[in-house]
Amino acid sequence: MDKFTAMQVFCRVYEAESFRVASESLDISRPMVTRYVNFLEESLGTKLLYRNTRNIRPTHAGGEYYRHCLAILDALEEAEAELGDLASQPKGNLRISVPMDFGLTHIIPLLAEFSDRYPDIQLDIDFSDRRVDLTESGIDLAIRGGSLGGDQFIARPLCDLKTYLCASPAYLARYGTPTTVEDLKEHNCLLYTHAPYENRWPLYRADEEVLAEVSGNMKANNGGALTRMAVAGAGIIYQPDFLVDQYLERRELVRVLPEYDGFTGRFHAVFAQRKLMPRKTRLLLDFLQKKLQPTL
Repeated sequence: MDKFTAMQVFCRVYEAESFRVASESLDISRPMVTRYVNFLEESLGTKLLYRNTRNIRPTHAGGEYYRHCLAILDALEEAEAELGDLASQPKGNLRISVPMDFGLTHIIPLLAEFSDRYPDIQLDIDFSDRRVDLTESGIDLAIRGGSLGGDQFIARPLCDLKTYLCASPAYLARYGTPTTVEDLKEHNCLLYTHAPYENRWPLYRADEEVLAEVSGNMKANNGGALTRMAVAGAGIIYQPDFLVDQYLERRELVRVLPEYDGFTGRFHAVFAQRKLMPRKTRLLLDFLQKKLQPTL
């Protein structure tokens, strides 16, 4: 059996956590997927994946081997792409999907530099806080924050995000400052439509997790709009650091219940499949990963 192909199959199984998804995405039979993984395990003399009827998960050796496979396959793909395009500059249309607020604050300034470096790549940017179907929409690369969900794509970490409870000093002076999580029930909380938690805000202190039941007279599908409403004194928000940091620094917002941390996560670059990734997409992915580095 071809070891490079076996490595590609193993990486897809590892990423999808599913033999079925790997089979469908690589367009090979499920028994063949199993044969490739078995071939690697026999060649290495160690088990790479734990399997049962419900799910699979990597062994410690499987996790280490995946990282080595990924480095080898990515290097090979990049070398082939660069040699194939050696005589010409990367070019073509590149469709990307980015969240509205994070895109404006963090991605757009970087894309100016990327466009200057690769002027023949035409960027088509879709600003949306909704999760898009990469295949149906023709999106080459999507940037998503928080929980990813699903198993049909591959994700690479870009940068971290933290979420804070905030309100304006004027709002707190008028309605009082919450001193317990239960106090939030008595306040006007501004809700983000696309959040998986919406009116159940997760708060963390040490090893304790609390889901705060909240409600309010306003919700919106844009975190920037909610943040500006909070600055204007409309209520309490639960929003990420890249939206509220500038207002916290200017004391236009202050943290509420600062002893509690909010949701902590990452922004990822998401794409449908690594196999045969166009050079233009690879260049943007590498560029964003170098510019936005996770610290968690």
